[in-house]
Amino acid sequence: MQQLFKKIIQSGFVHVFIANSFSYFVTFCASIAYARLLGTYNFGIYSFCYSIITFFLLVNGFGAASGILQFVSKSSEHTEQLSYLKYSIKLGILFNLGLSIIIFVYAVFFTLPVPHAKNILIAMAFFPVGRLYIDVFQAYLRATRQNQLLAKFSISTNSILLILNIGGIYYAGLIGLVVTTYISYAIIIIIATHIYKLPNIFKITAQKINTHKFISYSIYATIGNAFSQLLFILDILLLGYIVKDTIAIATYKVATVIPFAINFIPGVVITFFYPLFAKNANDLNYVRHLKNKVQKVMLGFSIPISIILILIARPLITFIFGKQYTSSIVPFQILTFGFWIISSFRILYGNILASLGKAKFTMLINLFIVIVNIITTYTLVINFGIIGAAWGVVFIYCLSSGILWYVLRKELAYDE
Repeated sequence: MQQLFKKIIQSGFVHVFIANSFSYFVTFCASIAYARLLGTYNFGIYSFCYSIITFFLLVNGFGAASGILQFVSKSSEHTEQLSYLKYSIKLGILFNLGLSIIIFVYAVFFTLPVPHAKNILIAMAFFPVGRLYIDVFQAYLRATRQNQLLAKFSISTNSILLILNIGGIYYAGLIGLVVTTYISYAIIIIIATHIYKLPNIFKITAQKINTHKFISYSIYATIGNAFSQLLFILDILLLGYIVKDTIAIATYKVATVIPFAINFIPGVVITFFYPLFAKNANDLNYVRHLKNKVQKVMLGFSIPISIILILIARPLITFIFGKQYTSSIVPFQILTFGFWIISSFRILYGNILASLGKAKFTMLINLFIVIVNIITTYTLVINFGIIGAAWGVVFIYCLSSGILWYVLRKELAYDE
């Protein structure tokens, strides 16, 4: 047992887990603070606008972070790794700047269904540019196994955002939150460069790399991930455009906070093991063995957590968010039921397929799932409101898990 713990600590998993746990804890605390400080109406506006930003961030940086994780993990030459980093930053910034311009134009010239959301969305339009730096460097540090530095960077990033944003809300309300987010991005870049000594892309002498393969993989990976992540924001977007009620949006957003937040745990686990899957993609016996071990751990974790959260839903919601959010209890229980499905099956299967180089195939699967998701969620929201939105999410979890399980079984040659 001592040897097992020593091996886990030396592997860097503890650093990654603590960093991600803290980061998602901060994100969770931020959701609570925003919901309480802004009130249901303004929190509904913020949730709707941020969902639009998140929708565009589904293709964040043209897949720069995904490309970094894949190609830097496989590379053993430091100069080549830095070359991929520099290229991904340049590509990502240009792409995200284009996304920001599109968001800005959309907010200015189109009518939004949620009252008073236009000015806030205009102010938030350039969030994607600041976000890119954080996502790319987290992927780079993970791929190069600099786990202690990754932990420091992640903790600092999320702490700065939380503290400044709460201060912004306290002094200037919703617009204060937006302004302090931009200030946070600037401070993060300064600290990362001058204190943590992360690579300065302007000082990197890049060598020739296979940009065609990098872009090709990144495109398929980011589109596949986009379709996958769309499941987490489509329901709020549809509620905004169909129900057009900020209170309903805020209520449903509160219901999603905990079930979506605890997805970080399977996310941390698969992100930690992703480089191992990628490096050993040709050794199916190794991949099968590792996949089974990881899945057993996730099943043992997700089932009891789901049961406990469902049973204590009412006191948990009212204590954390307040009595004004009691309508969030039932959709919260439904989404919590879906947590064990996504954490034990969908996240694991999708990432293993991507690590095996099946990014294009995974993208096509996710495209099909998204089409079904739009139809299903739209129908359920019209008929059952926020309850329908929650059941739509669970249905898609089940469908996507089943499809990915079948495909992965064929890829790993279980039937041979």
